[in-house]
Amino acid sequence: MDVSQGMELAQALKLSPTLLQSMGILQMNTLELAGYLKELALENPVMEYDEAGEGLASWESFASQVPWLGDTAGSAGGEPVGEPGRMDSQTESLEFLLEEQLERLELGRGLLAVCKYLVGLLDERGWLAAEDLEELVETGVPRGLLEQGVETLQGLDPAGVGARSLGECLALQLGRLPGDHGVALAICAGHLDLLGAEQYGALARKLGVSLEQVRAAAREIRGLDPDPVGSLTPPPVVVEYVRPDAWVAEIDGELKVFVNQWDLPQFHLSDQYLRLAKAGQEEETAVYLRQKIQQARWVLACVRRRQETLEKCLTALVKAQEDYFWGRQEAPGPLLRRELAEGLEVHPSTVTRTLRHKYIQCRQGMFSTAWFFARRTGPGEQSAQRVKARIARAVKEEDPERPLSDQALTEMLAGEGMVLARRTVAKYRQAMGVPAGYRRKRGK
Repeated sequence: MDVSQGMELAQALKLSPTLLQSMGILQMNTLELAGYLKELALENPVMEYDEAGEGLASWESFASQVPWLGDTAGSAGGEPVGEPGRMDSQTESLEFLLEEQLERLELGRGLLAVCKYLVGLLDERGWLAAEDLEELVETGVPRGLLEQGVETLQGLDPAGVGARSLGECLALQLGRLPGDHGVALAICAGHLDLLGAEQYGALARKLGVSLEQVRAAAREIRGLDPDPVGSLTPPPVVVEYVRPDAWVAEIDGELKVFVNQWDLPQFHLSDQYLRLAKAGQEEETAVYLRQKIQQARWVLACVRRRQETLEKCLTALVKAQEDYFWGRQEAPGPLLRRELAEGLEVHPSTVTRTLRHKYIQCRQGMFSTAWFFARRTGPGEQSAQRVKARIARAVKEEDPERPLSDQALTEMLAGEGMVLARRTVAKYRQAMGVPAGYRRKRGK
């Protein structure tokens, strides 16, 4: 075997620890950042806590201009609001359990990084949104590597995690069970609407199997769990505490964004330690103080940049969805993170990191920023959120003796410019937890 040495020129991107820290601070929500700053202040004596008197006055001035805040928003530095979500305990969270499994698989560095990023994109059911995957491809992640990451994630426990649809979630669980489940898999692949309507005869004809086989497959599917991570959450439901990362309010006839600064501890550099660093000290002490001062200055600068970047991104988001914030629409319209990034002239990953796991409070309520992003559904400026909102209103206003069928909902939406297939309308209705028309009839 020939052994030789050679040199080649290659480009490689390396992230410094300070840059990684800056990116980490950018992604933190208000509560995470507050906890991080408090822990850092305990180990860095240069950081001194500012009294909250001025911040409280600033909060009261802001709250007095926003009538709908009332008592629901709390006060500066108050207790966070509880909202159903992921488990509080880090060592019991889905993210921790999945990453622990990934570490044991000895994956390549690139695949491991993609898998860990996908874990962060999972919703409360453990599913992946197709829109998020497409945006990753658009930002430069190779589609082949992304598909490999999804396949790896779907191979982890619990069965069904990483699914992109209800059918795929159920199929992943069937794949872990012994025996032949061909009929059940065929139903999951594209006929769950017929199963939900209990149209067993139609299913048998479509699949070319007997009625008894369809009934047996239906029993198998109904024994599965569409929420694969539900069993990981012990009763009672544990809540994730959230605070708004920003408020959107009308001030002097304009929509303005107010980034939450009142729930963050305010620090400044200690004058005493700054004087000590300049005075003649032992070399070891001088080096220690310089390191701590540099660390404190960098962190406080990162916090300021986070606030500025968050305000910039949210202002652009509010402008793009101003019809919703003004109350002219029932739900936000279609918007992609890539489109927002192009308007701001930044990379899409910057928008993703800045708005990830952030919450906005406006007069309509408190929402995750992810709710304001959706692809276009059909022709025109329609989004899944707007279609679902219209379906919900139609169901609420329908005659309980003559509930609207999926076909009737489809025709109603088409008359209002929302041209969708009946199957798509049925999918949205099911995702909202609304039963089929014949099941909504009074007395059933």
